[in-house]
Amino acid sequence: MDPTPVSLDSAYRQAERTLRKPCSAVWLRSVCVRTARFDQALDFYVSTLGLTLGGLEVHPITAQPRARLLDAEGRPVFDLVESEDAEAGGVHELLFGMPRRTVTLLRARLDLGGVDYQEAGGTLTLRDVDGARLRIEAL
Repeated sequence: MDPTPVSLDSAYRQAERTLRKPCSAVWLRSVCVRTARFDQALDFYVSTLGLTLGGLEVHPITAQPRARLLDAEGRPVFDLVESEDAEAGGVHELLFGMPRRTVTLLRARLDLGGVDYQEAGGTLTLRDVDGARLRIEAL
């Protein structure tokens, strides 16, 4: 049976409606925050907020310290990075995890909306309206 213009139009409209629906299968996997007051910020997130320090490292090129903080289940979800640029404080990167199908639908929505993104190794990288970097990983 050959598809008629009506069935093609219906299939197109159904696909378009699917692409526009938000997906609830999205997990925030990690956050990276840059701060000019590394020691005070680390103390706040560990002593006040209650995150667990999972490790400290120093960037091999910039020599800036980075703390990896763990959630209640021991997952590394928060990176705290020292930044000498006082205006560079705040959220630097959000990492989201989504099922592969959801990433495919997101890529189609980004393409339809003309949103710039890069794709490498199954990960999409883009910027939000304020310039914060978003990484989307297929789970």
